[in-house]
Parts: sequence; structure tokens; C-alpha cells
Amino acid sequence: MPKRAPTPTQALFAVLVALQLTACTTPTNTAETPAQSEQGQAASAQPFFTSEPRWRPIFQGIEHAELATDTPRALVVQMLRIDTSADGLELFATPGNGDKPLETDGQTTRAFLEENELSVAINTHFFDPCCNRLPGEAKDLIGLSIAQERLVSPNADQSQRDVMVFGSDFVGDEHSLNARLHLDAPDVNTDSIDWLLGVSHAIAGHAILIGGETHAGSDAFATNHHPRTLVGVSGDQNTLYLVTIDGRQPAFSMGASLAEAAAIMHHVGASDALNVDGGGSTTMVLRDPDGASQLLNSPSGGFERVVGSNLGFRALPLQPEATRAP
Repeated sequence: MPKRAPTPTQALFAVLVALQLTACTTPTNTAETPAQSEQGQAASAQPFFTSEPRWRPIFQGIEHAELATDTPRALVVQMLRIDTSADGLELFATPGNGDKPLETDGQTTRAFLEENELSVAINTHFFDPCCNRLPGEAKDLIGLSIAQERLVSPNADQSQRDVMVFGSDFVGDEHSLNARLHLDAPDVNTDSIDWLLGVSHAIAGHAILIGGETHAGSDAFATNHHPRTLVGVSGDQNTLYLVTIDGRQPAFSMGASLAEAAAIMHHVGASDALNVDGGGSTTMVLRDPDGASQLLNSPSGGFERVVGSNLGFRALPLQPEATRAP
């Protein structure tokens, strides 16, 4: 007989049970080395941009902007601003690979977007093994990952304990995506599963902006200039920000420290922000009006890396009046 798909309640129960029972070892090699946290301080004015981003609608509820400068050094930032209450908005993340080795099958962010017919997508988790161009190679994710209400990776690694969690809020007939930053996610047991209730997706990383304060770290990974991928949310949780900062390309974009990345996220409107896998993994892709995928940023290795996980959205096309020039 064919398998019957689990209900959302059954799937979430399976997540909670699996989080209690699943254990994994910490990978020895990751795409980037996570930063150590430091005491929070108000996000200082970042040194790059004085003007506000010029947002342009690309889908219903999704806008894009680019910031670029060569002072005090070359830097290019790509940004997506997402209205969490937009009609037709659907979140999708890299699923687990079932009985195959490790946790996911690696793919580029572009392949992830195309395969799942998404509108926009970015890379997310740190992962192991890294780094190559072999699509389909099994990957082990670093930190908690929940995709489509199913556990993909437990929060077993101490270096990636901060988690952006997503769920759904319903007010009458109105639907809104709920996004919030959860700091130092606990080892899940019978006393600490309440924070997971209602969670449909979760991605792990290092919190760099908390309530408008910088928590960037002070080790070399934090202070050196690298490409960065960032996920942030506004203080009222009504707006989600997906941001890439290109780097390691002297004539184009040099990259940013985590403190600079936090300040940039605050500048564009985020109150809380999470740093996920960066370096050569940093990728942002969208689907253009003709249906073709388009790479928005410039990966530092000169090609799109096969990564362990991605996060994307399906959105409705723009209404005709939204595309009309003022």
C-alpha cells in the first residue's frame, strides 16, 4: 500500500521525539570557523553606507536592493526584504536525505531554487565535508535544522547554538510567517521542548545582532573580512531580511567583519540577525520574470559552491501596477 503522508501534528511530534533521541558527532571540518561571542554593545554606525537602500519589488511581498561602495574599501551587499504577512508566501528549506549517509544531499543554491520552483533562495548552515563542486555529495549540517516540520539535524554542536525559528501565525483568516531568534538553543528534553512548539523551520548559526546590539565575537573569524550570509528580522517580526556580503575579491568587494555585518543589518532594518555559512558558500539567487534563475551576488571562489543546506521562498508574481514606473 502507498505510504500516507503524516499530518502536520504527527510530523511535529516526530521532530520533538527525534530531537530527544538523535545524537551526532561534531564534524572536524566546516566551511567556516564559527565565532566566539562577546558582550553586547549598541550596533555602531557602519562605515560604508549613509543612504537608505532603494528597494524594488520583485515578487508580492519581496523586495530587492543593492548597496555598493569603494570607501573605506570595496564592498557589495545584496538584500532581500520580505513581508512576512504577504499573500501566497511559502517558506522551504533543504530536506533531510532519509536513509542515505549523513543528513542532506549537497547542491548549489541555484539548483535548490530551480528544483523546488522557488522565487528567491540563499545558502544557510555550516556543513561538512567542505568544499567541492560535486552535486549530491552527502553533507552533515552544523547545528539545528528543521525543514517542513521534520528534523534534519539536531542541535548537538556547541558552536552553532543560536537558531532562527519559523512558524505560522493565524489571526482569523489572516496568515503570517512568524520568525524569531532563539539564543543558545537548549539540548531538547522533556523540560525544554516548549520553545519548539509551532516551529516549522529552523536554521542555526551565530547571533550577531540582538535587539539592536552587536554580539559579533572577537576571534579571527569574527574580525577578519569575509563574505557573509545573514538572516535578520525586524523588531516587530513583520519583516525578514536575507543578506549577502561579497568578499575576497579586491577589485569588487573585500568582505566584512561580523561587527560590520551586524551594523549593516541594523542599517537595513533588522533588530536581530544570524550569521550563517559564508566564505565561498555565500550565495543569493532569484527567479527572473522570464522564469530563469539569476545569481545576484558574486561567489568568492568564482563558482557556486555545492552546500549542505539552503532556504528559499515561493511568492506570487507582481501585480501589473507594481511593475509600472512611477
